[in-house]
Amino acid sequence: MKHFLRIAIAAALCLVMIAGSALASAPDGSARTEPGALRVYLKTLGAPPELTLTLAGSYSVGGSAGFYFDRGTQIRVFARSGAVWLYCGGLTMDMGAQVTLTRHRSEGENGVYIAGSPKNGLYCGSLELNADGDALQVILVIDIEEYLKGVLPYEMNDAFPIEALKAQAVAARTYALRRRADRGSKNYDLVDTPADQVFYGYDPSWQNAVAAVEATRGLCGVYNGRYAYCYYTATNGGQTALAQDVLSARGEDGYLDIHDDPYDLENPRSPVTTLALRKDLEGAPELLTGWLIDAAAERLGAMGYSDERADIRPTRLIALTPHDTRFGGANRMYQYVTVRYELEARPMEPVYAEPTIEERVYHAFTGRPYDRKLTGYAPGAWEPVEASFECEISVYDQLKDELGLKLSGLDCELTTVIDEEDVFVIQMRRYGHGVGLSQRGAQTMAGSYGMSALEILSFYYPGLTFETVSFADETLPPLDAMPAAASGEEILPEPSGNEYVATVELSTVWSTLNVRSAPSTDAPILTELRSGAQVIVAGEADGWAKIRTGSVEGYVSSQYLAPEDE
Repeated sequence: MKHFLRIAIAAALCLVMIAGSALASAPDGSARTEPGALRVYLKTLGAPPELTLTLAGSYSVGGSAGFYFDRGTQIRVFARSGAVWLYCGGLTMDMGAQVTLTRHRSEGENGVYIAGSPKNGLYCGSLELNADGDALQVILVIDIEEYLKGVLPYEMNDAFPIEALKAQAVAARTYALRRRADRGSKNYDLVDTPADQVFYGYDPSWQNAVAAVEATRGLCGVYNGRYAYCYYTATNGGQTALAQDVLSARGEDGYLDIHDDPYDLENPRSPVTTLALRKDLEGAPELLTGWLIDAAAERLGAMGYSDERADIRPTRLIALTPHDTRFGGANRMYQYVTVRYELEARPMEPVYAEPTIEERVYHAFTGRPYDRKLTGYAPGAWEPVEASFECEISVYDQLKDELGLKLSGLDCELTTVIDEEDVFVIQMRRYGHGVGLSQRGAQTMAGSYGMSALEILSFYYPGLTFETVSFADETLPPLDAMPAAASGEEILPEPSGNEYVATVELSTVWSTLNVRSAPSTDAPILTELRSGAQVIVAGEADGWAKIRTGSVEGYVSSQYLAPEDE
């Protein structure tokens, strides 16, 4: 049956404010308890002028029992000149600069579907809708464990081993709580993008991720009495990094260190870019040989050789040595590779003017020499140069960007040079910032070595302690159902004669079907029907169905109707 907005009494709107805090012990020494809700700014929606919401649960306006909606209700929300407008069931309402759609207790799925959201997931929480001129800002107030179910499958593949997923769940939970504690004056705690953690809402098909969240419920990492940031990365390239180096992170990261990670290195899915250079330089990139030529030209000129590019030819690589790490210390974020090489060049030889006829005759008859006139110098025949040369190459500018060894947008890749019999192999690794948990490393640890989530976490966050925190349950007051006659709910008439009942079936829950005054796409639109609405079909012709409900009669495209008995 089609459901409309239930309105009994206009009520004051409520702003749901969720307080966050740093970790604190209860006064009696019992288990710590924290608020359970996060405020997530749905930044992936952009700044839309309007949105279509389909309620898959029980919602009210501002928590008012007198202003609430049935499950399945479709609402359009608009921002106009700094005000939020709601349109539902033929009514358009000015809600002021901000309105909250408050979630209430409900059986089954309980959330909102938002048209245009990245993965069509269910957003299981209350929605704060703010108007900024003609644009909407949407903030989801959601229980932290429900939030994690919309994070985990998008930050780590659902097919990963369960212990890796559990480690990821703990890291993501801890990060979210630290961000909430440090949120400052913002009206939200996190954004739903990689700037914090990717969040696309709940999808029950990601069963492993959901199980990992449930299995670690409340488990968090603590350092010096506070939640840690618990950064994580796709792959660290075989060595962990410090947040203060790569991310210019706030606060302490004493729970991190720089150490080798053989598990990440072992994983064949950890990305690596490679440049193999034959020692005889056959097939070497022109850019590279050009750098070698340029580095040798000035010295060759001083040695009596031509300093022109065309007269210099690198012939053999002797050694490639990476050096000078970013931030110093034991990391392998080398900034330069020194190339030592040999070459051949053309020596500059003197050029003399040809003797005149008079000089030739004089020489022939007298046998006396004539003065040779030096006119300049010219390159002679190619010859090996009895010296080696060095060229310093920038890792992040030249190897990464110009020779295409780039992996990350950050300049933090690790560089390794492998000296094989006839080849030098340059490898660059690390996809992401390399700080904290490596997802590919965790995959190997759990999948190949049977390591537990806590063993994985202790490896990547060696200075953390792990505690289980109790979160206060989100208060979801029930809303009693109102009788149809009192609520204004539309009742579908009984079909007569050859009429039959059909259901509107559309591709998404927020799609709508136009009801027109005549069987033509040019005819005026009388109203719209949501997916799942029921109608009485009075007849069909040429792809159009004549339909009626309790409030409208018109025509719809018959392809979107499914007879009730099918």
